[in-house]
Amino acid sequence: MEERLKSLEQQVQQLAQENAGLKQQLGVKDPAAPVPVVIQPGGNESKLIIGGFLHAQAEFGRAADARWSGVHDRFFFRRARVYVAGSFTEDIDFKAELDLQGNTLSAGTGQLARGNEIYIGWHRYPLASFRFGQLKAAYGSEQLASDTKVPTVERFQANDRLTDSRQLAVSVAGESPDRMFTYLAVVADGNGVNVSANDNSKFQKSARVTFTPLAAKGQKLVFGVNGLWADDANVTKAGLGFAGNTFTGRRDAWGVDADWTVGALELSTELLREHFAPAGAAAFDATGWHATAAYFVVPAKLQAVVRREAFDPTTMLAGNTATSWTFGLNYFLRGDDLKLMVDYVIGRVPGATDDGGRLLTRMQVVF
Repeated sequence: MEERLKSLEQQVQQLAQENAGLKQQLGVKDPAAPVPVVIQPGGNESKLIIGGFLHAQAEFGRAADARWSGVHDRFFFRRARVYVAGSFTEDIDFKAELDLQGNTLSAGTGQLARGNEIYIGWHRYPLASFRFGQLKAAYGSEQLASDTKVPTVERFQANDRLTDSRQLAVSVAGESPDRMFTYLAVVADGNGVNVSANDNSKFQKSARVTFTPLAAKGQKLVFGVNGLWADDANVTKAGLGFAGNTFTGRRDAWGVDADWTVGALELSTELLREHFAPAGAAAFDATGWHATAAYFVVPAKLQAVVRREAFDPTTMLAGNTATSWTFGLNYFLRGDDLKLMVDYVIGRVPGATDDGGRLLTRMQVVF
């Protein structure tokens, strides 16, 4: 009997030690406190992630380009996103992301939470992985880059005017075995974010291919080419002179880009050109480009950025091209997870008598 009691006492002591160890791992400072409730997946997924990011911004000055026309000095959240993502052992992954702000540079009011990136994917084979959901079109290198990775506070103006936002779509993507080539093809409704209807039963099509001839330690060179084709009926296209910022007609677009990283220096450039054939009106082309240099003055901590860009909403007219310079500093407190960004943009809105200088500041928190 005594041996059995001793054995039970040893087991109780061992369980008490394991319980104390678990509390320590969970960050419980008071050993007498109960163990915190652990959130469990609702389904049988093998991985579940809850995350998001915040872009808290302050802006001061005049309109450096038409995107800031009528916008005063202000404090605002550019983006405030929360998402749930995960995967199953059957090579199925998923993501559902909300944007708690309007995700716009305009002086919006009454902004409500809305769906952003939402998808279900199958990724068993590197050569071809599929997604269904609210996705970006395969057009525009900087548009496809993560919002937390772009080296300037805002993307270049031609990107905002000529590329398309997320929309309901099906995509297939893959890479060659040596990873020198990647591709992305998307077939979408073509109506924009959070629209479940198709405007005319025709689908928007886009495709992108990249080639990486150099990928060594401290060096990387990537070339990209992409295109987009759409037949639209009353879709939103701002900044191009359409009545009510809506467009009906045919669009054909193409773009090329390059990115070269060598040590602390990164050079990137992109050219976008889009042909618009409005119903009942003359066709025209719109084009824009940027050339950007980013250099880590202090390795992994302080990055200086210089950008030159131009946007021509119609090549048929002279004197309407908007050009600007951006001079920026990025301070990485904890990589991209905690980052301070300051940009000064000098540009001129077509028709203005003088240049407009605007100071953009951002605090980025990724969680």
